[in-house]
Amino acid sequence: MRKGFTLIELLVVIALLGVLAVMVTTSVISIMNDSKKSLSSTQVSTIEEAALQWGTINADRLPLDDSVYELDIKTLADDGFIDSSELKDPLDDSDLCGVVEIRYDTSKNQYKYEFVRKDCP
Repeated sequence: MRKGFTLIELLVVIALLGVLAVMVTTSVISIMNDSKKSLSSTQVSTIEEAALQWGTINADRLPLDDSVYELDIKTLADDGFIDSSELKDPLDDSDLCGVVEIRYDTSKNQYKYEFVRKDCP
């Protein structure tokens, strides 16, 4: 009687290991993509909160009509409301460019802050 594994047994084990590797890899990639999307969403919220703080200090610059005030995120960084290291897009690691659009909502008597991505110059 021979000791050891047959070729079929080795091929089955290799195939099972391959299937497990594919399953683990796709799972890890999915988790990483979800994490990047979550970080991007949190980053946008942080920028909008910084714009809210900027708007509180600079309320005299904001419109009281239906017009839109565009606040550049570079201005937020230059004025110290956000850290310039936060200006990277986690989805593709490029520079994060855009503006926060500040609109006055007359029905609610308050400002609305919304980040809009734009192409970098």
